[in-house]
Amino acid sequence: MKKALITGILGQDGTYLARWLLKKGYEVHGLIRLPFAREEDRIRRRFPADDLANIHFHTGSLEDPFSIAAIIKAANPVEIYHLAGVSDSRQSFLIPEQTVQSITLGTLRVLEAGKLHNPSIRYFLASSCEIFGVPSQSPQREDTLRQPLTPYGIAKQAADGFAQLYREKYNQFISVGILYNHESPLRPANYLSRRVAQSVAAIKKNKQSKLELGSLDAKRDWSDARDFVQGYWLALQAEKPGDFVFSSGTSRTVQEFVQLAFAAVGLKAESYVKADSVPVSTAVTAGLCGDSGKAEKILGWKRHWDFPAMVADLVQAEMENRPEIERANPLAMPPA
Repeated sequence: MKKALITGILGQDGTYLARWLLKKGYEVHGLIRLPFAREEDRIRRRFPADDLANIHFHTGSLEDPFSIAAIIKAANPVEIYHLAGVSDSRQSFLIPEQTVQSITLGTLRVLEAGKLHNPSIRYFLASSCEIFGVPSQSPQREDTLRQPLTPYGIAKQAADGFAQLYREKYNQFISVGILYNHESPLRPANYLSRRVAQSVAAIKKNKQSKLELGSLDAKRDWSDARDFVQGYWLALQAEKPGDFVFSSGTSRTVQEFVQLAFAAVGLKAESYVKADSVPVSTAVTAGLCGDSGKAEKILGWKRHWDFPAMVADLVQAEMENRPEIERANPLAMPPA
């Protein structure tokens, strides 16, 4: 039985990936920040009892290299999926040092501990489209100029640099996923996608009258997280490591997202949305749209969820108050 270690196992991507790997017959190990007893309720809301028999949780921190080394030694994985770290580019302006500690140094500690324990471990590192800053070309590819403009993007770019160093100097198998926005019914309520879905459902049920948002002109390249995690796994089954863009290839506005969300319950967004005329925040990079052609060609990666189906599913999850364990199903597919 293959063993995999996932940092950030209780996040959106980590949860889907863990359950995906279990379906593939893996023994899964996960890094959590708090003792199991303090996370048990959350864990049991996301993982069926049968799955938990093949998941081992390890308490540790990316800021503590000794705990990382101990966890890798105890888990003895053949694959490491490094997904943990600060995940909000806007928040990174408030905590730049913690962002670098978490993302850049955290990645370095994972790579170094793994190298010392077993140089043959295969790694998938989660990077971000924020490394491109205001992009020099559109859509962006793996070789697009990288000029990050946020502490988050700078930290990710530095982590990617260590990935390249360890890949070339030590001949380690390290693949980097350059990830664009990806959503799911597991998104926390502080994310735009979940907030819109919750509000649309509440309005449809006559529990809320309006949805207040900032600018509707902001653009994102949106995909579904359930598609992305399959790409992470494929990246470690490939013959060679590399950098891979994961994206939809289409940039869409917040207005398009909102209109589809209301349409999913038979309402017109214009009747319920109150938007500010404030310009898009400079903390959020604009103009990002990815070309995932390399991942599709080399890895055989495919997207199953298109944009309308993904948005409709987010709203439907709120309409039916879908239990978390069902939201966390990585095999869920859009209607035929």
